[in-house]
Amino acid sequence: MDLYNVVGLLGQGTFGTIHLCERKHNQQKIVIKRINVELNGANTEGAKNEVAVLKSLNHPNVIQFYDSFMKSGSLYIVMEYANKGTLFDLISRIKPKRFTPQTVMNLFCQILMGLNHIHARKVIHRDLKTENIFLTGLRADVIKIGDFGISKILLNNKNAHTVIGTCNYVAPELCDGKPYDIKSDIWSLGCVLYELCALERMYEGTIYNVVLAIAAGQKKVVDVSYYGIQMQQMIELMVQVDPNDRPDTTALMSLSDVFPSLHVLGTNLGCISKGAKFDFNAV
Repeated sequence: MDLYNVVGLLGQGTFGTIHLCERKHNQQKIVIKRINVELNGANTEGAKNEVAVLKSLNHPNVIQFYDSFMKSGSLYIVMEYANKGTLFDLISRIKPKRFTPQTVMNLFCQILMGLNHIHARKVIHRDLKTENIFLTGLRADVIKIGDFGISKILLNNKNAHTVIGTCNYVAPELCDGKPYDIKSDIWSLGCVLYELCALERMYEGTIYNVVLAIAAGQKKVVDVSYYGIQMQQMIELMVQVDPNDRPDTTALMSLSDVFPSLHVLGTNLGCISKGAKFDFNAV
């Protein structure tokens, strides 16, 4: 920690803390997660997994890993700081207005590109939700997927089995205790897209009621008079009960309603080009 100044506390849990820090030599703001690996053996493996995942990823729409080191029985992970809050915060602020269809697609496509990069490296995020999608950029219009604490690297194309994640976004196969793969993230992505349109979660209530609704394949409908039937169809495509019926990120990127937004977006090293059009003055 000799290279950094601590600016403030961002979060605190049972096994560690997350601090906003800055590099002493250039005052660059960064995030440092400290994990007490001596406190719990299982926590040590989780911390090592997070470092392995972060090291494997390098994309403008994914929180960047800078460094990791051990000191006094704790593992320190140094990461990019997204200074404009989370997508959940943005949704909360925009109410009772709503995002324009183009803004929804621009935000969604950035998440999609980041998730495509993650899946290409055989990583399942396992907790994709608006609270784990961060914002940066001058206009808070650059998306960064973060919080890989419970992600899993799939070895030899095997499925995962551990039931984990946030119940409001968890896929039916996890509710049933079945093996799962990257398609579980696609379900979560569909829930995020619905939330961008409706400004509420697709599944709300007690854990019991949420799990029942997800397992039964119950779905809410967006305002198709404003967002169009294609938006609803795309959401339904991602929240199919059978994971084999869900498209992967590559298939989603080739959809006729997605590809034009991907083309216009033009992300470059985490900065949005002049071609991107965002309207956070929602209607």
